[in-house]
Amino acid sequence: MFNKSKIIQGLMRATSISDEQLYELIKFDIDNGITYFDLADIYSNGEVETKLGRILSKYPSLREKMFIQTKCSIARENNESYYDLSYEHIIESVERSLKRMNIDYIDCLLLHRPDIFMDNKEISKAFHYLKDNNRVRYFGVSNFSKEMIEYLQDEFEDDIKVNQIQLGLGQLRLIEETFNFNMNNLEGKSHTVDTYFYLKRKNINLQAWSPFLVGFFEGNIFDEQKYPEINKTINELANKYHCSKCAIVTNFILCLGDNVSIVNGSMDIKHIQECIEGSQIKLEKIDWYKLYKSTGKMLP
Repeated sequence: MFNKSKIIQGLMRATSISDEQLYELIKFDIDNGITYFDLADIYSNGEVETKLGRILSKYPSLREKMFIQTKCSIARENNESYYDLSYEHIIESVERSLKRMNIDYIDCLLLHRPDIFMDNKEISKAFHYLKDNNRVRYFGVSNFSKEMIEYLQDEFEDDIKVNQIQLGLGQLRLIEETFNFNMNNLEGKSHTVDTYFYLKRKNINLQAWSPFLVGFFEGNIFDEQKYPEINKTINELANKYHCSKCAIVTNFILCLGDNVSIVNGSMDIKHIQECIEGSQIKLEKIDWYKLYKSTGKMLP
């Protein structure tokens, strides 16, 4: 069965800690109900998958408790990056990932970034091969628009389960267009083509990546000097709900729907605990909008 965890443990930074620390983090997650783990073949040039493979070799009983999601499509050659979603690249990427992680199957495979040359027939053929040969159980995408997903679904009859997109107080593009529809401003210009409501309607798991960062790795939302108004509001609400600032920001995202999860990439157990806390509170609607407006976004 597909895992619908509200909190997903991102492992992109796993090479910043020791193998034993990673084991302790995974064990803490599982003990606290976080069983969904996200990584990608490109993270640290495959070293993140290799590191997880060492953990699973040493502690094989962990595998049955983990829902493992990895990604493919970003390729590097001669110090040049490009995207490749050809049949051959998808199959080869999965086989390399399985070998690095020392596992027999991947629970969910995401297409990491859209390849302008992608062909839905080729991708469907790759997905069918991987599923029929018990290499991958579920499939999803990352950073795809609704039209791209529809294009894939024209050939692949199984449901696309996931779309992983950056979303948080520091990156609101996915939802700000909703409030500015038919307004003569930049926020009203469509960049996501109603992908948010498409995912909601199709019940596709919207996984918010880098939920605590501003823009494309431009800083942290909790930086009080850079974002005083946002942090003033977060602090007020943290006092009101008797929880951490991180819990407030986590719940701001999770309030958006039953299909929404966050990918927490922290290797700090205290931070993970705060995210769990955020999944256990419920912001009042007026407080959610207050947070939204604290970012400087307009409500017409």
